[in-house]
Amino acid sequence: MSSIDLLSLLATSTLTLSAAVLLVLLLRRPVRAWLGSSAAYLLWLLLPVALLVVVLPAPQKDVVQMHAVGSAVQVGQLLAAGTSTLPAWPGGILAVWLAGALLVALHLFRQQRRFQRGLGTLRQRSDGLWQAQSVSGLPAVMGVLKPRIVLPLGFEQRYSPAEQELVLLHEQVHLRRGDVVANALLASLHCLQWFNPLLLLAVKYSRQDQELSCDERVIARAAGARRSYGEAMLKTGLTSILLPVGCHWHNHPLKERIAMLKRPVPGTKQWAAMLLMSVGLFSGFGFAAWAAQPARAVATTPGATSGAMYATAVRATLEGQEHRFELREAAGKPFSFSTNSDKGVQWTGEFVLQPAQGGLLNLQGSLKANGTLVSSPTLLIKPGVPAGIEVSTADGSSMWKLEITSTAVASATPDTAAAATQPAAVVISSKNQAPPSYPKNAFDQNISGKVVLQIEVGADGQTKDVSVVESQPQGVFDAVSIAAARQWRFTPAQQDGKPMAGKVRVPIWFDMDEDVVHTDDAAGS
Repeated sequence: MSSIDLLSLLATSTLTLSAAVLLVLLLRRPVRAWLGSSAAYLLWLLLPVALLVVVLPAPQKDVVQMHAVGSAVQVGQLLAAGTSTLPAWPGGILAVWLAGALLVALHLFRQQRRFQRGLGTLRQRSDGLWQAQSVSGLPAVMGVLKPRIVLPLGFEQRYSPAEQELVLLHEQVHLRRGDVVANALLASLHCLQWFNPLLLLAVKYSRQDQELSCDERVIARAAGARRSYGEAMLKTGLTSILLPVGCHWHNHPLKERIAMLKRPVPGTKQWAAMLLMSVGLFSGFGFAAWAAQPARAVATTPGATSGAMYATAVRATLEGQEHRFELREAAGKPFSFSTNSDKGVQWTGEFVLQPAQGGLLNLQGSLKANGTLVSSPTLLIKPGVPAGIEVSTADGSSMWKLEITSTAVASATPDTAAAATQPAAVVISSKNQAPPSYPKNAFDQNISGKVVLQIEVGADGQTKDVSVVESQPQGVFDAVSIAAARQWRFTPAQQDGKPMAGKVRVPIWFDMDEDVVHTDDAAGS
């Protein structure tokens, strides 16, 4: 995943989480008054729902949302005329975000250690509970993997037997509901969203609602013990030190907690309404946030259909010899070509072309010399604009220069799409492809031109049939081009390790400025 993708995910999660926090902050008090404190605490489950929505696949639209990646060249130099490069600023923003996340994590870790050190040496009691050597902030539930209840020094002397039972019931509710895990997730979210002030409010008020909900559950299970429970609250030593991963008696609004004891406990109808409200809220918010995401990436471009065909013109220069050819292949299907140098080096290129964002094309492939990988370039190019690649062997004895131009030509028919499932491969060799002779009349009149041939190649590599697809000027160079093509021999493409017949499209340029006419081949099906 590129830095732009990570930055986009961070921005999307920030917006979605912020909307979820604002909605919960708006609803928590009226919901508490209507359905009780447990319903208000349940609202905070909207935050993990918002995170889940962010990672789900976005709705698909017929637009391109692909992002190009930078090139990775092992040997040689990448020259991409008309290409786009990724800016450096996303990486810088991500570095700042990561540094902030680590600093906040360190701060929370120190808070956790400070609270734990203040407890002194913990001693396990015969009843399975743990005894601390201090009072402030206790009792508490601590530990994510192995949670345990920690009691303050002088627990039996501080509380009456009835109060002891109620305080332990309070901690057991935390334990059974997994509130320690919930607080650990909140702390992690605080680290990831350290720059978001709404997350600080979420941490503060969700823990308040957690305690009010726990108080409500205690009163529901211990009918008639409201006064004793209120007195136990007043005897408990609160602390201003936050325990990020745990449940302790923090400086929550004690007045509000005692006032809550006067409220009736929610009945069956209120619990049913709470569940219906939660399902409806989570479903509605989740769907709205999911539908608002940017469209999921699809391999299409405006005006193009799936299976769009692309013509890729290649101008290859190898040790002073120039070869030109055109390859036609469906988007997403690999195509390959190779040339042999007089020094015995066989250069092979294999590429895959995909549409990219903004009407650009993503050309990615590999270049090999005698089977050894030399370069793995990725180019983001404009249709019709040449992009250059220059590579050489490790010892510099052979250099291959490519100028690649790709354009969309048509949509693949079912037949051509099926034939394109195998990589199209053509070997170009000047020894096997003598150029056509220049017509005398055209030479005398200084006429240049171009002929595009479609050649049927048998499984043995022999030319079986030749036809003219394009001719400029018409009829001037057709005869000599066809005559030369009938003498050419190709290395055919292979399927399942066996040579197969096919068709190639070969453009031939007739140029008065050069002694040898440019001829080479293109792969098709």
